[in-house]
Amino acid sequence: MNEILTLDGLCIKSVAYGESDNIITIYADKRGKISAKVRAARSAKSKLRYAASPLTFAKYVLAVKGDKATVTACDVYDNFFSLTADMRKFYAACTVLEFLEKTQPEGEFNGALFLASLNCLRDLAYSQKAEEEVLCDFLLSALAAAGYARPAGKLRDLGNFLFKKTDVVLTSLKGFLSLPDRRC
Repeated sequence: MNEILTLDGLCIKSVAYGESDNIITIYADKRGKISAKVRAARSAKSKLRYAASPLTFAKYVLAVKGDKATVTACDVYDNFFSLTADMRKFYAACTVLEFLEKTQPEGEFNGALFLASLNCLRDLAYSQKAEEEVLCDFLLSALAAAGYARPAGKLRDLGNFLFKKTDVVLTSLKGFLSLPDRRC
């Protein structure tokens, strides 16, 4: 018997599967990470092609049978498409998705982290703030939401956490995060 779930979520990962399907990972409100198949996502005539695009924030409708989920409908709130036109903004947005993918266990939801992620993507896409400032604010908020707040809100000493826990190496951000010493 199929269960129908309707969830607000952010597509954080999409992987090709079979001839034209994709398996996506959604970070969903009140549910956490969920994997689901999008049938014919890579087909030119697919009505759900956009549902399998990372950075898509949408209302996903999933048909769930056992431990398998399939996207049956998707109503997009925002796809943050403008971020793909600017390499620095896109890099910062991918850092947000990678943080969610690497730090959040399957099925566990962190509301503060979900909100911080959406706020970061919104600021990257629609504000005039510098990418470095937006990303630094996100990392501080995200790490605090994940229980790894640092004294005085410093990022400098978090390289060990990022390397060991998430495979996200802080040195990969070297040169990108060029804020004054008081922030990071």
